[in-house]
Amino acid sequence: MLARPPQSGKEPMLLLGPKNRPYTEAIAHTIKLEYFECEGIVAPWFRELVVAEMNYFAELNEIPFVKGDACVVSIGTAKSLTPGRISIHLYTNNQRLTACVRNEQCPVFRSITLIPKGEVLYRSYFLSDMSRKLIAQHCVTDKGKLHSDTTCYTVD
Repeated sequence: MLARPPQSGKEPMLLLGPKNRPYTEAIAHTIKLEYFECEGIVAPWFRELVVAEMNYFAELNEIPFVKGDACVVSIGTAKSLTPGRISIHLYTNNQRLTACVRNEQCPVFRSITLIPKGEVLYRSYFLSDMSRKLIAQHCVTDKGKLHSDTTCYTVD
């Protein structure tokens, strides 16, 4: 893990088409979410950044790190509480990813929800470990400012 991950790159953060939809087919569906492979959607520099930030929060909460290779993007469906909301989910390995996405068994969960704030995006991090009754939330602004123990919905 780099001490100073990239803050930008030559590609956009996410490669999305019309109506903020991926160009690829969904790999799984639930009533409220559609899941897509990160590859081809999340820019390499942006994945490196969110993995580094997630591992920083994982260290604070004493849960295992992620490498970023077991990764999916979810988009809220019309039946979701927040239709169109885009999140990136990171797992310690592909078995955990499959168990969570396909079987809805997610004892350790890590996601980054992208929250529009005017013309910029904030990153709302959510980490949980149900075996320890741990739930942690953090917000990182577009400028990299950290707001601990809160979601980005409450940050101006």
